[in-house]
Amino acid sequence: MQFMKFRKIFSVALAGALLLTSTSLFGEGNVADAAVISSIPNTTRTLKSYDNSFLSVTGYASLSGGVKDRSSYVGTSYYRTVKTSREFLQALLDAKSGSVKVIEIAANLNLGWKELNLSSTEIQKYNFVAKYEDPTNGYTNPTLQANGVSKINVSDTNGLTIFSTSGSTIKHAELKLQSSANDIVIRNLNFDEMWQWDDVGNHKEVGWTFIKVNGANNVWIDHCKFAIGADGMVDIENGSSGLTFSWCKFGLEANTNPASDSAIYKSITYMEQKYTSNQLASTSLYYKMRKAGATPNQIMAYSAYHSKCHLVGSGDKDYVNYVDSNGKDYKDGNQRLRITLAYNQYSNVGQRVPMIRQGVGHMINCYIDDTTHMNLENSVSSFKANSTSLARGMNARNGASIAADTCVYNGVTEPIVGTELQGQDTSNMDPQWANLFKNAYNRNLIVNSQVTNANGTYTGSSWDNNGVNLFTKGFVWYNKSTLNKWAWSSSIVGAANMSKTKPPTTPFTFQYNYTEKLPYSYNAVPLNDVVQTVKQYSGASKVTLSAKDWLKTVYSTSSTPTTGSSVNVGSYYRIKNVNSGKYLSAPTDASGTKLVQTADKTQATSLWRIVAGDTGYVNLVAQVGSASKVIDIPGASTDNGVQLQIWGGTAGADWQQFKLKDNGDGTFGILTMISGGTQGLDVNAKSTAEGASVIQYNYAASANQKWVFEFVK
Repeated sequence: MQFMKFRKIFSVALAGALLLTSTSLFGEGNVADAAVISSIPNTTRTLKSYDNSFLSVTGYASLSGGVKDRSSYVGTSYYRTVKTSREFLQALLDAKSGSVKVIEIAANLNLGWKELNLSSTEIQKYNFVAKYEDPTNGYTNPTLQANGVSKINVSDTNGLTIFSTSGSTIKHAELKLQSSANDIVIRNLNFDEMWQWDDVGNHKEVGWTFIKVNGANNVWIDHCKFAIGADGMVDIENGSSGLTFSWCKFGLEANTNPASDSAIYKSITYMEQKYTSNQLASTSLYYKMRKAGATPNQIMAYSAYHSKCHLVGSGDKDYVNYVDSNGKDYKDGNQRLRITLAYNQYSNVGQRVPMIRQGVGHMINCYIDDTTHMNLENSVSSFKANSTSLARGMNARNGASIAADTCVYNGVTEPIVGTELQGQDTSNMDPQWANLFKNAYNRNLIVNSQVTNANGTYTGSSWDNNGVNLFTKGFVWYNKSTLNKWAWSSSIVGAANMSKTKPPTTPFTFQYNYTEKLPYSYNAVPLNDVVQTVKQYSGASKVTLSAKDWLKTVYSTSSTPTTGSSVNVGSYYRIKNVNSGKYLSAPTDASGTKLVQTADKTQATSLWRIVAGDTGYVNLVAQVGSASKVIDIPGASTDNGVQLQIWGGTAGADWQQFKLKDNGDGTFGILTMISGGTQGLDVNAKSTAEGASVIQYNYAASANQKWVFEFVK
């Protein structure tokens, strides 16, 4: 019942999250020493409850010269709204000349190579679009076979925001942010349908990735949702610096009944048809799983697993920048890599969270949960026999440094993997680079965090107990010279005189920057609040902002009621009608209480909380009485003139969910899901009288249908 969901939310809000206590189990029955460190050395961190300031860009993308506020472009010729694939491509083309600075995506875009069906003239015009190569072993997803997959290069572009106010979806294309792109912001978008069943099972048959930051600098990806892809989620290559990925949701929960239009359903249905018609070889992974007893629905749930998440640094060979014969420095070396991962949710991702070569990574308040996949794999004999999935976190290589602050790892068997000394882990390196990097010390650190897996639960730091704890189960120490000795970065001695095309033959010597400070301060929610907060706000359509507010980079923490145009899920508001100046009200908390307008804005009767519903929709929870009722359309009616009421919540009920339509003037329409957005909340007969009824009516953006959300802390 939705009622229970709401009561749980309010209980947490009023009472606070439970204090986490646990035994410190390591599989051998040992008990760890007390935590020796609770914050990352040489950082400035503020622990605080979630507020609007968490919407601000944080981390490396926030530094001077990073991403820019583009809210001033609303209503100008630099602002482009697109609803079709051609309009999107044209906007990207115009962004190269600087004539477009903002692209608002107002509809879902299918950008596959075949569905684009560009003419020869268009192929020349939009030469930044290319066909993605086919999978090595052929297609197992009929939709992708029919529509194809595209690569879309964003290049020669300085200053561009791509976003959606409604959480639109981009399908069948990889965005590739090239080195000639700078100051790129991507917000409130869904990315989907870049996956198919890999019948070999090695996740290497095709490189489909939702976004590749291929040398671009100063990139902020925020409040986006990424389903599973065939290769990476968002990868970083060629020396990109100034990167922040925040409030994003990566991956899927295991589900035996995925939507019939999902990539998983389509691909597994295709494989099942081949299986039942005896078209699969005995070497087929699908064949083996079915023969061992797994059902198609179990395999659908199993498929909600993404092997590789964030590759940061494409190869060992990129150890310094490439400089051509004319002295041009391409700034593409791995030593430049700088990324912040903040407030992200990861579901059933196998590894590379993140994996970094030479560069620097910083994680804040990330929630990594692999439990639904790992539980499935461990409970179904067919999966046990035919698959061994990884459940790993960070992996610093070639002298890289990665530090995680106040994060939660659930079902992750190895939060840290790799080796302290690179020479201990060279099996996947060419002999030349294994020799050159063998003396590099890798730094991984987790502080003020919690891990729960089959070995138990531990809360603390990866340096606790002399580095032996649940965080370090997958990490191989060498001499523990990096223990309790943090360096934010390293550098190869003499690198300025080295050539990328003619590397030396003797092993590199490294310098470690022990006094370097993290170049920005940051906020984090307390550890007990991480799971609830990140689940509530990460992903697309989790906060509702006006177009102007989505284009900002800094947000205020004002505790006084404001009439700004941002509406955040989880926050409290008084909702004022533009025509009457009066407030939406539920006079009592009894089920069936009809909604009216009132001038009184001091009582709980006119206070509402916004709670996330289905994607793009919200529930409006009345704070009167027990604060357990939501706005409800009596009898699930779609008739004009029906007076709305409050009632106990029902999960997924379309008669209790609403879309907040941004009117672009600081006001919103409150549109009903059940009408498909054609009807909205309306003060009957445009009345300004106290107690006038609030009804549903065909939406025309008239003053009595416009509402201002006044934030109340």
